[in-house]
Amino acid sequence: MRYIYCRKPLTEVKTFVDTVQESAARQETCREPMSIALTQLTKKTLNVLLLLAEGGTPSTVLSSSITQQDLARKLHVTRQALSIHMNRLAEVGFIQVGRGFVNLTEDGLKAVGYRHDPVILTVRVNPQSQREAYEKIKRIHASEIFRVAGDADFVLLVEQKDLDRVLQDLYSIHGTVETKSFVATETLRQPIK
Repeated sequence: MRYIYCRKPLTEVKTFVDTVQESAARQETCREPMSIALTQLTKKTLNVLLLLAEGGTPSTVLSSSITQQDLARKLHVTRQALSIHMNRLAEVGFIQVGRGFVNLTEDGLKAVGYRHDPVILTVRVNPQSQREAYEKIKRIHASEIFRVAGDADFVLLVEQKDLDRVLQDLYSIHGTVETKSFVATETLRQPIK
C-alpha cells in the first residue's frame, strides 16, 4: 500500500519550487530526486501543478503493483476480457488506469470494504537503549514512522488491522518503556495529496 501525501501548505510548496528553480538557475547541484524533477519544469508547468492542487479534493489512493497481464492470468481471463472489466471500474470511478499503473480510488477501496482509520502509536524508549531501538523501530510494519521530541521518542501511524502485530514487535524491543495507542474513529480533514 502506498499513500501519497503532501504535508506542506501550498504556499510553502510554491516557495520551495521557486527556491529550487533559482538554485538551478545559479547551477547549484540538487541531490534530491524531487529537486531534480522540479528543476526540469517550467514556471508555467509548476503553476498548472499548483492550481490543480489548490482545486483538488483530498482522497486516499492505493497504487497496485500487479501488472494487468498478471491480473488477467490470476483471474483466468484474456487480457482483452480484463480490459472490459477495468473500463467498467474506471467508468464508475473505482480505479484510475494509465500506462503502467492502476490506482484504486477512495470509492474503490470503500467498495471492497477498506477503511482508512489509522492508529497513532507513541513510544517512549529508555535513553540507554535509543540507538538499538531506533534501528529496530525503523523496520516495523507501519504506514509512517517519525522520530520525535517531547513526551515520546517515536510516533507510528499503523493500520488497525496491523495493530496487534506492531504492538508485539514494539514490546519485543529491549528498552521500550511505554506505548500509547490513539485509534482514529473519524477523519475530520486530510492533508492535500
